[in-house]
Amino acid sequence: MKAKLIATFILGIFILASCTETGSEEFCNNPGATCPDATAIEATSCCTDQDCYWIYNGTQYDCNGDDCSTAINTIVASACASAAAGVDISINDYDVLRAQMQAVTNKLLIEARSASGCEY
Repeated sequence: MKAKLIATFILGIFILASCTETGSEEFCNNPGATCPDATAIEATSCCTDQDCYWIYNGTQYDCNGDDCSTAINTIVASACASAAAGVDISINDYDVLRAQMQAVTNKLLIEARSASGCEY
């Protein structure tokens, strides 16, 4: 009985350890985002089961875990001429764009976590 308990305990530790290892597969996607003025944003979001980042114009913008708001805001401000020029496009248009880009990141994070075999 004691041996069975020890074996179960060791198996539990092994399973827990396998879900905390880093280096999982990376999932990337270019969401085909477009600025409110119809300018295409050529950016790619990538996630592992732990972290995400965006790549735009050859620069990697790291996220804070799965919160990519700072990276997305930087990319939108850089990519969308209307944002910099103050063209009369509502703030809601940019909020919708940022939400769409964050949704892509969230989807990739779920895929990466699922592929790693760990549920968060």
